[in-house]
Amino acid sequence: MNPHHNDPNVDYQRLHQLSEEFTQLWNRLQALYLDAVAGFALVRDRVESDQAHARSYVRGSELDSEEFQDTRTFTYSQIFSEDFCTSGIHEATQGEVKARNAPGGANFTTLGQLCLASFYDFWNDYLRREYVIAKGHLDRDESCKSVVEARLQEHASHDLWGDLRLLRNSIVHNQGVAISDVARCRLIRWFKPGDPISITPEYMRAIFLALLIYRNELFKEHLPKTYSRIPSS
Repeated sequence: MNPHHNDPNVDYQRLHQLSEEFTQLWNRLQALYLDAVAGFALVRDRVESDQAHARSYVRGSELDSEEFQDTRTFTYSQIFSEDFCTSGIHEATQGEVKARNAPGGANFTTLGQLCLASFYDFWNDYLRREYVIAKGHLDRDESCKSVVEARLQEHASHDLWGDLRLLRNSIVHNQGVAISDVARCRLIRWFKPGDPISITPEYMRAIFLALLIYRNELFKEHLPKTYSRIPSS
């Protein structure tokens, strides 16, 4: 039995490196998302605790209401020093802070959009071309744009990345409101034209898992496939 390896033009070592780089990106963005969401909860809890404490001093008066407390100014002074990242000049009411940090609030939407755009930019600006080069379908020195685009289209088209591109375009170019192109999404069918691209934790979980499946597929590609030829008698 003689083992045979697949396409000798494939750079399996480079595919492994790309798999590792994408894994690192996935881990960083997952950690960012989880840490940030934990921070949202802590800030929201901090405001609610401060409000309960303030109301204990005015029990029974017209100031003893959530509506009034929500009009009071929020400050980061007890969390950061005033010179930390312009925290000293941040302006918001306590109600606004609670709302933006609540599940489904503006912070969740913005964070999800940032993660989605970051994943797609890594793919579009780096991984896609490097993958096609490693697979032996494109010369690294190729400078003809039409040739590059044709090879990318032929050898690195993926429904998931295509859907993320359409959503990213709405986020970046239309202030986070879905444009008509979202109707072309094949896998991610959450939004209709005109909908806000609100990436809830449930949606973000689905995106992370889908990208994890892609990572696993990419990882498998660095393993040269072998088969054995049985000599004929």
